[in-house]
Amino acid sequence: MAHAVILVLSGQICSGKSTLASKLADDFGFAVFKTKAVLSRIQSEANPDRLSLQQIGERLDRTTRGLWVIKEFQKEIFPEPLADSLHIIDAARIPRQVASLRQSFGASVIHVHLVASEECLFERYVAVYGNGRGATTIRKEYRLIKANDTERQVDRLADTADLVMKTDACSDADLAVRVATFLGLPASYHKRVVDVVVGAQFGSEGKGQICGHLAPEYDALVRVGGPNAGHSVFAKPEAHKFRLLPSGSVRAPNAKLIIGPGAVLDLDVLLSEIRQYKIGTERLKIDPNATVITNEDKEREKILVRGIGSTGQGVGAATAENIMNRDPRNKNKVAFHERKLRGYIGPTHEELESVFRSGGTVLLEGTQGTFLSLHHGFYPYVTSRDTTASGCLAEAGIASKRVRRIVLVTRTYPIRVENPRDKTSGPFGSPELTWEEISKRSGIGQAELEEHEITTTTHRRRRVAEFGWSIFRKACELNSPTDIALTFVDYLSIQNRKARRFDKLTKETIAMIDQIQSCAGAPVSLVSTRFEYRSIIDTRTWKRDR
Repeated sequence: MAHAVILVLSGQICSGKSTLASKLADDFGFAVFKTKAVLSRIQSEANPDRLSLQQIGERLDRTTRGLWVIKEFQKEIFPEPLADSLHIIDAARIPRQVASLRQSFGASVIHVHLVASEECLFERYVAVYGNGRGATTIRKEYRLIKANDTERQVDRLADTADLVMKTDACSDADLAVRVATFLGLPASYHKRVVDVVVGAQFGSEGKGQICGHLAPEYDALVRVGGPNAGHSVFAKPEAHKFRLLPSGSVRAPNAKLIIGPGAVLDLDVLLSEIRQYKIGTERLKIDPNATVITNEDKEREKILVRGIGSTGQGVGAATAENIMNRDPRNKNKVAFHERKLRGYIGPTHEELESVFRSGGTVLLEGTQGTFLSLHHGFYPYVTSRDTTASGCLAEAGIASKRVRRIVLVTRTYPIRVENPRDKTSGPFGSPELTWEEISKRSGIGQAELEEHEITTTTHRRRRVAEFGWSIFRKACELNSPTDIALTFVDYLSIQNRKARRFDKLTKETIAMIDQIQSCAGAPVSLVSTRFEYRSIIDTRTWKRDR
């Protein structure tokens, strides 16, 4: 859009002008100039009645030949609108007002006239101005307003309007979209402003630390998945741990936080995190369709999946119940009905659209790992969702064309949770190792390794294996990464903990990075050397000012 847009609204009282103006302001960023506000200032009353405003408006029209609207508007925009700016004049009442605007601003002026049935107009008037007054009083007042000469002739403006819309024939949202489409406002559908972080293996790849590092560059942070995945971000005196909130919630205090419709919520966990990190309702938005875990879900899951090493947090049982029991009376399965979340609930697609329209950027944080995917992992040793980038996008409600970067986080040595007694938590697809062997290779004490390798959510020990090249290649095929984040390089050599630059990594580490880049067809642009401050070597070419 190379020039300003000045949208002039007209129509009878209660035809929907102010409602449309407000919707366009909220959804598309229009600045609204209200002629009613000008008349109210002249009247010098807090809430002047409609009849008084009509009389003042008609007097101004006579004394200025209708030019008072453009003069007051120019005062507000100093006096010419900037290129690419969006303005609404709510509202024009006579042809001279529209004509003067067109004469001054030319093609920038678009005139939209609104109409509705008489029955609808009166119903709206009662709803807005009734204030509990009797029907006879309201109807008399309404008839006086409608009898005004200007009001009786206002629908003549439809003859010269660029667009005429019946406001009782579609929703407020539809009206706003129709106007935006008519104006040719650029759609934000294809703006590539979303970066996705997903795990390449079996979870615990260090996604939390990577997301914490990236988060200050984004305007919104989105989390999907459930409380069965815990992400840690280094902090003192204790690490920040997030099971449902985005991992950058503390590192990026100005970013909007969004929990998508595909998320599965443990209310106790979520509310605890909200309290701990002091997250207000103005910052966090939870989609009303997010699934809620009940105590019954947790108990049922512990029995059903105890033989595969599941965390038993109730995520699978809650998801299954949500699918199988869609009785409208089953209200305890979605976030919309949770009173404890009141103030946080709202359609997250609207939050995302607002970010996209304003040119903002979004970081989508996946949970668990690619090969815990219900569809792509080693069934039945999998979770209850698709953990790939495409699965995370679907859970968040974000289209694939919005994606700019996909960061695939991979460990030097993949892990899985320890085996249940006489059972297994699943294969690796590569030879299993011991922590004693990792200690010998890296120079890190075995006790330190075993102390650190405890799951965030269930505090269980982890198993470890060799880096699986075929598994990694498949993860790249499933996720199509633009970047690789290699974590736990200190497990290759404790010397890597001292590295602050790429060239300070050991030769063996650099050789492995070269192989990973060749296998992935994407650069290793983030390298995590330890769990500390200044722990990530960042060679990205797409950094944004923090």
